[in-house]
Amino acid sequence: MKFLISFFLSGVLLISCASSSSKDVKSESAAEQAPTPKIEQNVVVPAGEDSVQMVFHLKNQPAGKTKLVGMLEDQRFIVDSTEIDANGNFKISKPTLFPQGFYYFILPGQKALQLLIDKDQIFELSGDMADINNTAKVNGSKCMELFYDNLANDANAKLAPKIRDVATKLKTKATSPEFKAALTQYNALLDQIDQQVEHYKKIAPNNFFTKFKVAGQNPRLHYPVKADGTLDRAKQIYDYRIHFWDGYDFSEKDLLRTPVFTNKMKRFFTELVPLNQDSINHYTDILMAKVDNYPDYYRAISNWVALKFEPAHTNLMDGEAVYSHIINKYFTDEKATWSTPDDLKKLRERAAEMTQSLLGMQAGNVTAKDRFKQNRTLYDLKGQLIVVFIYSPDCEHCRAQTPILEQIYKEWHPKGVDVYSIAANTTEREWNAFSAHFKLPWTDVFDVTNASWYPKYFVDITPEVYLLDQNRKIVAKNLNVDQLPTLFAKYLK
Repeated sequence: MKFLISFFLSGVLLISCASSSSKDVKSESAAEQAPTPKIEQNVVVPAGEDSVQMVFHLKNQPAGKTKLVGMLEDQRFIVDSTEIDANGNFKISKPTLFPQGFYYFILPGQKALQLLIDKDQIFELSGDMADINNTAKVNGSKCMELFYDNLANDANAKLAPKIRDVATKLKTKATSPEFKAALTQYNALLDQIDQQVEHYKKIAPNNFFTKFKVAGQNPRLHYPVKADGTLDRAKQIYDYRIHFWDGYDFSEKDLLRTPVFTNKMKRFFTELVPLNQDSINHYTDILMAKVDNYPDYYRAISNWVALKFEPAHTNLMDGEAVYSHIINKYFTDEKATWSTPDDLKKLRERAAEMTQSLLGMQAGNVTAKDRFKQNRTLYDLKGQLIVVFIYSPDCEHCRAQTPILEQIYKEWHPKGVDVYSIAANTTEREWNAFSAHFKLPWTDVFDVTNASWYPKYFVDITPEVYLLDQNRKIVAKNLNVDQLPTLFAKYLK
């Protein structure tokens, strides 16, 4: 595998951690669980108006050093550390506030102590680490008090096994008595969860914990029935998808410092949105419209989607269509204020290169010289299908896949498949050596400048494989050669 284009993402898309600024649909709450303890880096916490005095008294807790870990989206970082004495006592004191958010102590003995803190950061917590969720007592912070009340009494966690059991009964025919009884039971269980959420909204409507709790809820899964009495699965998932973000308060930027945002993004784009470029772009646009006036979420969502579907890091066949859409539409000088105009210009230039060879587009024609110094034109090939195979002679993966492609070509060329291979980023000497070694049986060309083909076919790593149909439109790309026979069978029908 050889990278042809130097990536320009990590420093451009992601802000510093120190900044303040097709599966079954499940009915459980979105993740409110502690992330896996993984320390990324140290950060400097921005200054606040008040001080921090967090005191802890923990039974069954060994002495030793503890580190306090904070988060921003999917980043983790150490924000403080201290020593635990032999009696399980320790404290964190500092003159400025931590940002509101979810934190956790990494404790000796491979344990973690979760915190959800708002601006009241002078408090005391005591409890037994043998069962901290049910023994924790908090004084001085309503947010922490509610957080541990929820951990002890969370209806989502307690009712989840019953909900899963009832959900299996909802797979019966929608008109059956068993289905109707199960649906009644299912809705009664979800009513209990809703009642708990409403309780917190009533007693602490503006508390950071309540916003965290509400944001983490998933919409209720409905069971629409078709005229023939079967479940309308497509409508069920669609309704669930379009209401997935209903309870999320995008005006509360500090929810980005909790697991809720990233977990919802992952679930939305991996389980609920169809995995194709058009659907991903469509639902990204819907989500971005919700946050147009919330700069922190505008940055977070556009960055997350761009990085998730960046072509070299996704299995999506046309990640370029998503990436270029996000960059061109949302990384504007006016809105993408987290980056410099020069960086944004480079990102847009790269996105523009990608847009020349998206799925469904007319493939670019190429003329370059073969090893006999003869001009060979891609569109002159007569096959119903054409494989465009772009390789680098010194690329390990290219050398491994070329013999596989040769075997596939021998089988499928008589059935209407041609191959047009292009040597990229190499010298004439290396290209000739490669061609002589593999004795390529198809049209193979080289242009020392890459100018004849690169504007027409985007390549980030080699080998890059495109498939063109009889009209010379791009019908598949970013392939491994062993995927080609299945596609040949599909398009040669």
